Amino acid sequence: MVALNQSDIDATGSQPSMLQGLTEDQQTRLTELLDQYLLALENGERMDVSQVNQANPDLADVFAAYLEKLDALYGVSPGFQDPSRTDSPEQHRKMTLGDFTIQREIGRGGMGIVYEASQKSLDRRVAIKLLPLASLLDARQIARFKNEAHAAGLLQHPNIVPIYSVGSERGVHYYAMQYIDGESIDVKVTSARHEATHRIEARTSQTIRWAIDIAGALHVAHENGVVHRDVKPSNLMLDKSGKIWITDFGLARCQSDVTLTRSGDVIGTMRYMSPEQARGESALIDGRADIYSLAATLYEMLTLRPAHDADDAPTILRQIDQDSVTPLRSLRPDLPRDLETVIAKAMSKRREDRYDTAEDFASDLSRVLEGRPTVARPPSIADHIARLAAKHRNVVMTGALVVMLGFLGSAIATAKLAAAKQASDDSALRATRGEALARDVLDRLGAQVAEQLSDIPAADSVRRQFLVVTLDYYQRFAAEAQDDPQLREDLAVTLGKTGSLQSELGENDKAIESLARSESLYAQLAAQPTASDATLLDWSTSQNNLAQAYVRGGKLEDAARFFARAIVTQKRIVRRAASEQYQTARLALATSLNNLGLLLNQTEAKEKAEETYLEAIRLLTENGQPTSSESQQQLATVRTNLSGLLTTTSPERAVVYAREALAGQLDALQADRGNAKLATQTIVTLNTLGAAQSAAQRNAAAIDTFNRAIEIGNELLTRWPEQATYRRDLVLSYNHLGLALSKSDQRTAALAAFDQALSLGRPLAERFRDDAETQSMLGGVLNNLGFLHQQLGDRKAAAQAYHEAIERQSTAVRLAPEVARFQDYLKKHQRNYRTVAVATVDLGRAAS
Repeated sequence: MVALNQSDIDATGSQPSMLQGLTEDQQTRLTELLDQYLLALENGERMDVSQVNQANPDLADVFAAYLEKLDALYGVSPGFQDPSRTDSPEQHRKMTLGDFTIQREIGRGGMGIVYEASQKSLDRRVAIKLLPLASLLDARQIARFKNEAHAAGLLQHPNIVPIYSVGSERGVHYYAMQYIDGESIDVKVTSARHEATHRIEARTSQTIRWAIDIAGALHVAHENGVVHRDVKPSNLMLDKSGKIWITDFGLARCQSDVTLTRSGDVIGTMRYMSPEQARGESALIDGRADIYSLAATLYEMLTLRPAHDADDAPTILRQIDQDSVTPLRSLRPDLPRDLETVIAKAMSKRREDRYDTAEDFASDLSRVLEGRPTVARPPSIADHIARLAAKHRNVVMTGALVVMLGFLGSAIATAKLAAAKQASDDSALRATRGEALARDVLDRLGAQVAEQLSDIPAADSVRRQFLVVTLDYYQRFAAEAQDDPQLREDLAVTLGKTGSLQSELGENDKAIESLARSESLYAQLAAQPTASDATLLDWSTSQNNLAQAYVRGGKLEDAARFFARAIVTQKRIVRRAASEQYQTARLALATSLNNLGLLLNQTEAKEKAEETYLEAIRLLTENGQPTSSESQQQLATVRTNLSGLLTTTSPERAVVYAREALAGQLDALQADRGNAKLATQTIVTLNTLGAAQSAAQRNAAAIDTFNRAIEIGNELLTRWPEQATYRRDLVLSYNHLGLALSKSDQRTAALAAFDQALSLGRPLAERFRDDAETQSMLGGVLNNLGFLHQQLGDRKAAAQAYHEAIERQSTAVRLAPEVARFQDYLKKHQRNYRTVAVATVDLGRAAS
């Protein structure tokens, strides 16, 4: 526990009185002069004060006052000893700071000097650290020193060097801490670096355990609101028994440019800074900065070389901000691959990509030691593409367009060459074929690139630009082709793709218009006697796509009509067992049936929805379990939707269907943790399974299931924080968890789960103000929170939650008036609000 006097705590943020009235230029010159004076003392020299005063007469009085403070330190600090003095060693040892007698210097750096000392009152050996003298120029820095040291002194952890007291003597600010009889890690690393053999493999496990201990200490500090900000080898001490300690908590904030420029300590500190620290983004610095620094320290302990090994500050800053760290196993191929991955995650450039907490980092390091699978996964090809897309968006976009235009230009050039060589019908046909080839190449390339980018959340902005450019091409072609009967099929295809792109870009009204035109053209083509199954299947696909656009627009009757038309056509093709389109038609039919089931469920036609889902499942499993990945994913989706439908009426059956859906998803996800689309599908299935388990009164199992969903969801959101889908899934998972915990009478934990859902959901609702589903989702969470407050007897809090739930749900009803469930939810929220509002009024009357 830190011993502080009230005078120590009541430090103000004003400047020292000596500095009042000085201009900014004068303060800058004074700082430089004091810095030069200190450097001279450290080098065993003495600055000629008379020359300084002669050159700076306007600063003479202030400079002299500060020199008195520095002179007061001569007898205390051997490092600052005046070479003209002849005090004996015995006199040096008797110099005191309050209750402490200085013995010897044991370390120094940009953050001050450390001495071994003895505390007279308790007769114990301690370490004393002095605040850098240049900091005397800033009273706010002194206040921060005291407050931060006080906060650090409250930390209690076996690996944190405890602070005993904080004080000031003769203008010298210091704090006393436990003396650690040992060496700092930087000394150990330097020693190992000079060993002849460099055999460090045997120490790997112990090194990781040390990192785990320090991560645990950092977690305790972060939980108490203290961020170290200067984790590095020199701040880690190894005592004689082999125990590791971390020191200097809370002092990094006291660093100043003046202090750092006085020695090479800035380089030593900067090597371990997180990118946000190196960029000076102090508002962004939190516990994840310490995680980065600890990982950089562990990297050096394992490889005996810094992660950023330049010799000058500008190069180190560039390396931290832009360059990739040399992979750990390139230097130590004997180390586990998982260890390389864990350290790489902890040293991610973006703090959102690192571990959320130091405890998470420690847990993954423990998994490495135990040989268990880690949370961190090696970056997949998609991850590498994502990083490139995020870092070089314009380059990626330009590259994609260059490739597309290259193919297009090649095809057009071929067509023009053919036209120039033969001025005949044959050449015209060749030109037409050349244009068709160019369009086909663009379609295929566009579809492939868009599909690949859709699996890379970080490339969303690039993909959107790509879609906009592709949409512009389709629209120009449609305008040119609309009056040409021979291009009717091409126009139908193009309008269908245009509608899909518009839908992805959030332009649903335009999408409906384009998809309706496409469906109309396909209807004309399908009516021809020579229409093939391929044309009919394309027609049904256009009907399914149009129906989905109607659903998004809240036009449910129109959607049902076009789903039904698509299903009729697809069933006709499936019945022709010999058709080449059979397999494709079967999957298309299952997709349409699933979509119709969702619509029927949404309109409360539960029995018909169940029949539709079961028909889709029979179709996909008629020859056993499907073998293609696309069919497997579709089957899992249908089973999940059926489970959701049955949760309230037949929860045990719902559990069965959800487990069947989940059966292959977890194994596939374990094999491919970088597959964001598969992870999202798995989360949906887990949420559905948990809801079914809860409805079946299996609350403990439900809580475990929701926590699994949250674990995967947090991993996705950590890697891709801008993805709204991942945030939405987490809101639902936390909401479900809150309900399950509430049912199990774990109400405090339930409140925390609902609060977490709201912290994620409110920003989402603000971002998507015109999305009815998002507003309704948040309204549901608020209603559940209100009900829990009501159970706990807090009617005021319940009324507030219900009131906000009504506001959110009213917005959803306004945005999608045709969706009956939104209106039902609104009525439920209003009823709940009335129960607490009336009771609150009655209680108020009784009190009066």
